[in-house]
Amino acid sequence: MKTRLIQALIKNAEGNIAKHKLNVEVFLSNPSGVAEHSDYIQTIQDEIDKISHYEDQIEVIHKHFG
Repeated sequence: MKTRLIQALIKNAEGNIAKHKLNVEVFLSNPSGVAEHSDYIQTIQDEIDKISHYEDQIEVIHKHFG
């Protein structure tokens, strides 16, 4: 059970990383596609911060529970 829970946590973080990476890729290829955002740099930085958060989660999981 413990292994499955850890795997689920990692998969969740990986899925969120993929989502935020895609957001950056879409935004870089078509910044006008995100009309509510006028500060392009901040919008991209926010997505990168989210990626970093989930990468940190995976690192902590491996370090302390993996």
